[in-house]
Amino acid sequence: MSDVLLRVVPIESILPHEIADPARESRIERRIAEDQLLRDPLLVGAVADVDGYVLLDGTNRRAALERLGMSLALVQVIDYADATAVELRTWCHSAPIDAREIVESMRSVDIVEARPLSPLGAQDALVAPDTLALVLAGRQRFVLKTGRDDVSSRSQTLRALVDLYETRLTRVDCEPGSIEERAHQMAESGDQSTLIAFPPFSRGQVVSLALQGAQIPAGITRHVIKGGRALRVNIPLDVLRRSESEASAALEQHLGTLHPRTYTEPTILFDS
Repeated sequence: MSDVLLRVVPIESILPHEIADPARESRIERRIAEDQLLRDPLLVGAVADVDGYVLLDGTNRRAALERLGMSLALVQVIDYADATAVELRTWCHSAPIDAREIVESMRSVDIVEARPLSPLGAQDALVAPDTLALVLAGRQRFVLKTGRDDVSSRSQTLRALVDLYETRLTRVDCEPGSIEERAHQMAESGDQSTLIAFPPFSRGQVVSLALQGAQIPAGITRHVIKGGRALRVNIPLDVLRRSESEASAALEQHLGTLHPRTYTEPTILFDS
């Protein structure tokens, strides 16, 4: 427990960098209301010279708590400047939508240009500063370019892109060097979905998004916590209705009744 920092903090001090998913938020809200528990803490990053915390994971839980009238939230705090504490990765998306439909729809966004992507060109395209995303389906390969590289403009254009398939997307864990191979494997297996890959964000860009209120769609950034993720803390909602000082004291008392167990193997949650 010494390596896991849990706190109760005002919800307004938690700055999201992602947009909440209304469908998932509603399901989470119903579950929290029925259980009268917040099972898992929100994951937040502490950054020097930033008032409050950058929300790294838990956007839908934050929105659900706010809708339930909570003024406080339970969070796990990490030092976001410490590269040994957290690894920032990027999800790919898979969606049952034609690649050319994505390309034609995005051409109507005036700052997006679609170009064919040459074989083995994915890695180079992902590090180009004007790349918005790659769109791959079998032999169909495109790179979407944006004429602006500031995070605010990029967030707006990403929202337009993900809006095309958001209700049907599946997150895919893929490395930049294996994206084209993954797309070919999908096609060869009969999967007609399109694979959408995104350039990585930096931690500085995540902080800028949170401070500017320019959220990107959920399911693009992925934070992997090196020291362990706190789950199933099961704090009663009644605690989050108290004053911050009272809630903090109640949290300490609650933690004293628990017996944390650390798992070294990967854990697969089927109820997430």
